[in-house]
Amino acid sequence: MHDVFISYPAEAKATADAACAMLEGNGIRCWIAPRDVLPGSDWSESIVDAIQKSRLMVLIFDQNANESQHIKREVERAVDANIPIIPVRIENVAPSKGLSYFISSPHWLDALTPPLEKHLQHLVDTTRQ
Repeated sequence: MHDVFISYPAEAKATADAACAMLEGNGIRCWIAPRDVLPGSDWSESIVDAIQKSRLMVLIFDQNANESQHIKREVERAVDANIPIIPVRIENVAPSKGLSYFISSPHWLDALTPPLEKHLQHLVDTTRQ
């Protein structure tokens, strides 16, 4: 079981990797694609299994996440499994109608202003609660 499933658009991979490194550096186990998808396994099944085995989801949110059907599917799976979602906003955009249905109520972690590390430490503290 992982503590955290990290959902992110491909364009935000550097931020997702930084979040993963910070969380894991603080003893919080993460699942992140493509690192944790086993070679030869079914990508979509691996993602669904990982979401279901996680304690919470961290969503790296920007306009690309807003437009991604993959992100929407991952968020839907987390909601269906009653897994809390921590949206980390890295761009000042409102969620699309499709995503706002799922993520309008959780409190957002805004990471709009540098340095990113300060916000990632806040994420570590939040996931420990």
